[in-house]
Amino acid sequence: MAKSFDTRLHDLLATRLTPEGLAAFEARGDDAWLIGDLDDDAVTDFYIDDMMTLLALYGVKPPAEQKVSPFWWLWPDKCLVYRDFTVGELKALVETKTWPADSFTYEDVPVIQKITSLTVMLVFAALVIGIVALLIFWVVRWLS
Repeated sequence: MAKSFDTRLHDLLATRLTPEGLAAFEARGDDAWLIGDLDDDAVTDFYIDDMMTLLALYGVKPPAEQKVSPFWWLWPDKCLVYRDFTVGELKALVETKTWPADSFTYEDVPVIQKITSLTVMLVFAALVIGIVALLIFWVVRWLS
């Protein structure tokens, strides 16, 4: 028998909250904010990836990322940002499999973040090229 959404949500939250915190959260019912009502402690945070994993079990797919250029991963123009959800809103989402219009927005990525992303990619590429070159050097030296 398939687990209900409530049961899976309870199981997931039980890994993040103390028993008292979980009881207080569940006492709020469907009006509890799934992200906003959790503790501020980083150990108990409920990340959007956790929510997406849970929703995927019920066939709910995330909205498509906006890809405005072929190199969106290298120089992203927009970022998909979700708002907080109540338990009731997530239950409705599981039933309808349709995202409410106000559940996410596309926000501009600041230039400094674009430059940072590009810098990280370039440093990583240089590191990989350097390691490969060093391995080739040692293989050629070993063979001769």
